[in-house]
Amino acid sequence: MNRSTRWMLSLAMLVIALPAAAQDIECDFDQDYLAKRMQQIAARHGGRLDAATGTAIWKLRNGETVTVASGGCLHYGTTVSLVYAPGASAPSREVAIERLFAAVSKYWQPAAARRLQALVQAGAYATKTLDDGSIELVGSLDPGESFSFEYRLILGKHEVRISWEEA
Repeated sequence: MNRSTRWMLSLAMLVIALPAAAQDIECDFDQDYLAKRMQQIAARHGGRLDAATGTAIWKLRNGETVTVASGGCLHYGTTVSLVYAPGASAPSREVAIERLFAAVSKYWQPAAARRLQALVQAGAYATKTLDDGSIELVGSLDPGESFSFEYRLILGKHEVRISWEEA
């Protein structure tokens, strides 16, 4: 399993395990607040919250799906994905990235979308092709700092997604 897959799986498992983990260890973040916040976010624009995972989900009229997973205990992470309509071809790289950041802005936070989009547009990231043919862009959220959290943008055949972790 490659590093990015492990990282995404770890974030997904963290989000899924938040309610149980919050009872077992002391968390830096208020888990009840995070759960309520995700409910509020899901309710915006007619979405729903998957109670099992804490993921906000929106089914769009064009057949696409937007999901937002966010949470953490010691570190706070967020993943926003845009899954293309069944049978639809992936758009060009530029269009996919533009549509992803529009989804981040509308369904999560406009400020996060602007910040991440500026970093991607600056081109300060490493690019690699994953085993499934997806393209991964990995960059620093604070370029030039000795320690920085990263963002990971995945351009796949069926979806485009971005994940980032913050202190």
